[in-house]
Amino acid sequence: MEMSPALSASTVIVFDTNVFISTFVFPGFSAKVHDFCAVNFQLFTSEWILNELDRKLGLPKFRCSTERRSAINELLRIRHQVVFPDNELLAACRDPDDNHILQLAQFVNADFIITGDRDLLDLVQFGAIEILSPREFCDRYIQP
Repeated sequence: MEMSPALSASTVIVFDTNVFISTFVFPGFSAKVHDFCAVNFQLFTSEWILNELDRKLGLPKFRCSTERRSAINELLRIRHQVVFPDNELLAACRDPDDNHILQLAQFVNADFIITGDRDLLDLVQFGAIEILSPREFCDRYIQP
């Protein structure tokens, strides 16, 4: 995979919780996109997202042990800059939890939000922030 000339090492990306779940529970395409982005771009997350991820991975359907959840949290803290957004939490999404993703993206001046969440994807854009699925991001900005 190669980066599109339209992007650079200063490109800022926020991943939604559902992409993290796909990355670590069902490794495949999302994991490849996340791995590529971790090496080539600036990634940000928040304590809220890490806590939501831990809570969701703790659900019985994911069969994710406490040790595995801890290892995932540690890896994300290495790959992503963890910030504490203090900007206004807007009510821009149908799902109030999605507003935390938008708040973070706005706080770090993200170029992209990568998500599989239909409510976020339906927004298409939030200010200057493009909202794309892992597949759309790859098709538009990563060359095989």
